[in-house]
Amino acid sequence: MTKYLVLLPEALVVAGAVVVLLLARFGPSRYRRWRRALPAVAALILLAALAVELRVGADVGSYFGGGLLVDRFGLFVKAAVLLAAAVGIAVADWGAEDSMSIGLAMPMLAVFGVMVVASGGDFLSVWAGLELAGAAGVVMLATRRPDSALRLLLLGAAASALMLIGLAYVYATAGSADLGAVHAALLGVAPTLPLAVPVLVLLGALIYRASLAPLQLGAGHGLAAPSPMSIGLVAGLGAAAAVVAAVKVSVAVGAVSVAFSPYVEIVAAVAMAGGGAGALAARSPRTRIAFLVAGQTGWVIAGLATQFRGGIGATIFLLGALVVAATAAPAAAGAAGISELAVSGLGTLRPARAAALTLAMLSLAGAPPMAGFFGEFTIGAALARTGHLELLAVGLLGSLLSLVAAIGTVRVLYLQNPPDEGRRGLVALPVWTRLSAFGAIALCVVIAGYGLFANPISSLADQGAAALGLR
Repeated sequence: MTKYLVLLPEALVVAGAVVVLLLARFGPSRYRRWRRALPAVAALILLAALAVELRVGADVGSYFGGGLLVDRFGLFVKAAVLLAAAVGIAVADWGAEDSMSIGLAMPMLAVFGVMVVASGGDFLSVWAGLELAGAAGVVMLATRRPDSALRLLLLGAAASALMLIGLAYVYATAGSADLGAVHAALLGVAPTLPLAVPVLVLLGALIYRASLAPLQLGAGHGLAAPSPMSIGLVAGLGAAAAVVAAVKVSVAVGAVSVAFSPYVEIVAAVAMAGGGAGALAARSPRTRIAFLVAGQTGWVIAGLATQFRGGIGATIFLLGALVVAATAAPAAAGAAGISELAVSGLGTLRPARAAALTLAMLSLAGAPPMAGFFGEFTIGAALARTGHLELLAVGLLGSLLSLVAAIGTVRVLYLQNPPDEGRRGLVALPVWTRLSAFGAIALCVVIAGYGLFANPISSLADQGAAALGLR
């Protein structure tokens, strides 16, 4: 019976997504009664799944012949994505979305994909969960930007093909697709060139997906820009799925992964410096958020280069802070996030939403004492400990640029006067509802609480690294 209870959180998320989609097929008059309540229902389903996960996920075990792993790593990741999606849905301005049913169902399916990756015990489940999260992002983008969706689909397909090639070589070498069996087979194996190249291809494809997804959304398109929830899904949940897969696979291949460490350093340096520079150059808050996410994703990738428990634990800790802020920040900005003028004076007109956006952006920029700062600090300490001083210097430069950019948006939110309706143009202020106000307050509490309780949360992340077999 226990093995079926551990599937209850995933079942709740999938059932919730299906229910939301089916409600859209009701008659217009009947569906209109449910429409306003759907975001609250979806958020409650995710919170219920989180409560169940905290209960059943505390019992460590392996089920279905090792295909499902219940450990501290999976518990940490699944709790983070469930909380991020619930807060993002609650704080979103649903008037700025093209389809409420798609806008609610796709994030829930993406959450399910990340949960599958986090709990997967073999290559097949990790690949399937990653593809599901990526497909949800493509569908979400396609509702408004088919060109962006097609580009993301093609890039994801290329990365998936490279990933499958790498998985095939590793499977042929280890003789098993089970992550634990692969780790045992490659333990102590010298990184020979015939094995190092497939591992480089495999992990390179995963890191490519994690780092490039936010940058794909960096270019603004005015009123035709992707919807706020689609940006949060791709930059937050989609990137999180790739990072979680990269963590699990890099630990499984063991010492062989040392061979790809220089490549990881290059990608991390480009993401950290490029994200910070792009955020500083951007003027649209939505574009700036995308570049801030890319910069902090670079820090997460940099943690993979350390290849020891402290560094991977720091990566897991920062991933939790990143996925919450990256998923919810675009939703908090709403349609007004497409231009700096539209969010001018938002601190006066929508104080709760402006506070949520401020804390999320400062966390993404690594400003103390936000959650992102403590995550970047712990990764920086791991980089210094392992001798990656050049990468640390690039990361500090990128964080400085990101912080200046985030402060620029905060200045616009609070120190500039709101424009009149004629100057605001076609961009309306985000609507105020009880749910959005509650979501904004909840986002502030989550980000502030993550920084306030950084020590115990970091300890849980370290336990997650230990559950992967790291010492």
